Amino acid sequence: MQNTALAPLVEHITQQLGTLSEAELRTIQDFVDYLIWKHHGDAVQPLAKRSAEARSIERIPDLDDPTQWVTVIDEGEEVDEDALNRWLEARGYQN
Repeated sequence: MQNTALAPLVEHITQQLGTLSEAELRTIQDFVDYLIWKHHGDAVQPLAKRSAEARSIERIPDLDDPTQWVTVIDEGEEVDEDALNRWLEARGYQN
């Protein structure tokens, strides 16, 4: 890094990133890619996006973890809409 004044900022950001999940880090990576592309325009090619299929394959290890799947429900089971709304609101969605 050429600008030593930025070193503390980069260190702080790096520490914060260490607390995030892989999914959250991938979202941040996409956002950073966008910012770089927006700042540099056509001079920088954005990184190739992963296909939906590739992202689905990455989630296969999570199949047995119901906390990773909003749609986990058994046939004939009633949907607890109140619990679903609380779950969504906890993640920032407004009802």
